[in-house]
Amino acid sequence: MADEFDGPDEPLVLVSDFDGTLYRGDAPIRYYAEQAAAGLPRDERAALLAGVEHYLAEGVAAADSTTDPVRAAAFRAAVDGWEVVAQLGRQRHGLGAAELDSAFAATRVHMATPACELEVPTGYAELLAELRAHGVRVVLATNSPAAGLAELLTRLEVQPLVDEVISSTGKPAGLRRLLRAELGLAAGPEAERDTRVGAAERILSIGDHWHNDVAPAAELGAPCAYIDRFGRADGPATAVGVRIEELLPALRAWAAAPLGRATAPAERN
Repeated sequence: MADEFDGPDEPLVLVSDFDGTLYRGDAPIRYYAEQAAAGLPRDERAALLAGVEHYLAEGVAAADSTTDPVRAAAFRAAVDGWEVVAQLGRQRHGLGAAELDSAFAATRVHMATPACELEVPTGYAELLAELRAHGVRVVLATNSPAAGLAELLTRLEVQPLVDEVISSTGKPAGLRRLLRAELGLAAGPEAERDTRVGAAERILSIGDHWHNDVAPAAELGAPCAYIDRFGRADGPATAVGVRIEELLPALRAWAAAPLGRATAPAERN
């Protein structure tokens, strides 16, 4: 193990998503749904909560097992549990931005308390610690705002696992800028992919939202890992799995391999 992660002069960089990646759990989604539905009539409230549970259980396949076309459209549009609450709230139950924003803010406060059950995947935490000990820089990039984030990171005890935390990243555009900056590339839309052999290989991006977390890395020819819990199959990645545990071998292989090899083809682990 001592030499397994010996790498090039330029450090490897792992860019990790936060929600649904560094931690997981549906308690925040359920709380968000409850807060969003609080002002609805009883039947409407029950319908929204039931719709969220349907999606959490079946993912995008829930669209094929409902007879409500509006609900089906919301299921197809939602990339994760957060989005299904917003999609159902707007499309099916008439909630506006004010209600959803207030519910989201209340949920982030709730998440920093022990009352909200969350899990940091043990295998991922252990691997991040190993990678950092061998010189890999770990960047946590999240679209979540800074407010309350430090408290949540402290509560989850993940601060020691990362070198840098970037809040309000503004993915996907913000992640594109971040990755290009890490590679020393121009930030403009006219900038070309770095043509140096293996240059982009020293960065890997991992997350559960293909458009936000995976596509920006794939565009640069960088390795990328996609947690596709809800069966959306939104696009290719170097490695794909339903749970992050399925992706750990790919992360380990990336960190151990020398630069200059071609990125592995998309696969589902």
